Amino acid sequence: MKPENEAVPAMKLMKQRIATGLGLLLLMATAACGPVEMNRARTSDVGDVTLASLAGKFKTRGSGVYTLCFRENFTETVDCASAPHEEAPFELTGVSHNIRDAAGNSCAFTTVTGAPTDVLAYGAKYATWGIAKISFTRTNVSTTTSFDPTTGSGSASFSQYRGGSCAGAAFDSTGAILTGTGTQSFMASDSGNRIDAIVTSFSLVTSPFSVAGSVKETMPVNKATSIRESD
Repeated sequence: MKPENEAVPAMKLMKQRIATGLGLLLLMATAACGPVEMNRARTSDVGDVTLASLAGKFKTRGSGVYTLCFRENFTETVDCASAPHEEAPFELTGVSHNIRDAAGNSCAFTTVTGAPTDVLAYGAKYATWGIAKISFTRTNVSTTTSFDPTTGSGSASFSQYRGGSCAGAAFDSTGAILTGTGTQSFMASDSGNRIDAIVTSFSLVTSPFSVAGSVKETMPVNKATSIRESD
């Protein structure tokens, strides 16, 4: 057993690394929905949507499930290619507030809560490390890479940070540490007042708060909805 002065920092680092992985799932104020919904053109409610018309404040609520890889003793996350390792599915919910500008840039502050889906199998092990339930925040930054105003569909790249802050749609990287990157596709509807999206790729990067490859899925299953807020 680890001495108390060693165990406490280890527990904190474990929570931070799990938080990093979970936070990637609810990315910007764009929302993740099922691929079938995304692939269906919404020409009836797109209206005159331009990239500039998507500027403004949005709020997202969402949920999702994905798998983290741990050492067999559950003391730290590891690359899922490591052998041996334990795989544990997590369920999470999140709320994100973001601001988009006329060029399609976005900065969001996201709060996520999560817990293991199989409490009987993993609850006791996680409770020992104080991670049966998790709550954390992350700063997410997105840049639109393509947009078709005739369909309201587009794509974007994103980065997630521990720390940093948003100044409107701009990102202030002071004190920020990059923890993950990815890409997503999105669809605007309701005359630009709603944005749905799916994650098309994502990965953690190695940092003091993340372990590259420790999330099993490259396209996590998650659903959410972003609705425009009044200024």
